[in-house]
Amino acid sequence: MRRLIPVLSIALAVLIAGCGTTSGDTAANAPTPTPSKLDPVATIQQAMNRSLAGTVTMDASVKAGPNAITMSGKMDPAAKTLQVTGKAPEPMEARLIGDTAYLKMESLDGGKPWTTLDLTKLKPGSSLRQSFDLTSQTGLVGGIVSAQETGGGRYTGTADLEKAAAAATGSTGMREGIESSAKLAKDPKSIPFEATVDADGRLTALSYTIATKSLGDLVTDMRMSGFGEPVTVTAPPAKDTEPASEEMYKYF
Repeated sequence: MRRLIPVLSIALAVLIAGCGTTSGDTAANAPTPTPSKLDPVATIQQAMNRSLAGTVTMDASVKAGPNAITMSGKMDPAAKTLQVTGKAPEPMEARLIGDTAYLKMESLDGGKPWTTLDLTKLKPGSSLRQSFDLTSQTGLVGGIVSAQETGGGRYTGTADLEKAAAAATGSTGMREGIESSAKLAKDPKSIPFEATVDADGRLTALSYTIATKSLGDLVTDMRMSGFGEPVTVTAPPAKDTEPASEEMYKYF
């Protein structure tokens, strides 16, 4: 269990990293006007805000050499609900309803299929707690320093991980995660990315590659769709759940 808890936290963070706004920033949550095409950086950043203006479905993957984490989820930021399935690297499922998280993963060593976590009991800087904070993630998008449109709503550019970390105000866990990635990167100030913005000004795809000093290329790919579609997340049957142990809270 101890070995896989960090993997689970990273996987959940990847699914929602880069698709939120700064916590408490009501202006960022408000509808934004269509940005000028002369400012592609603002176009991408505001498109990310538009993508989370309502419900959204996301598919994401992170690959490092032969290893890969794949996730698929649907979320409603306003209702603070989330459902994720994937492999990290073993099959897993996570659900969020308010401040209660439900995790299903064999390596959690529980006696029942689902483990229940009270997010309010996790430390403020907990990577798992920040992963479920759907409005505090800024991720790579907050660090974009250059971008150019290549046609058909597609963009390429570079991002600065140090700038992205600084932009992650109010999100200790995400900031620390970005800072860790920056330490691994060969050139944290020049991370290449590709993005796609649809006709309604929403970000529908984001991919980027971090060339690391010792792990090879770390490739992240995210696809967003299902904007505005109903999202319903239900708790697992009570007979199939058990509270997380105190030991688990220490490692999360």
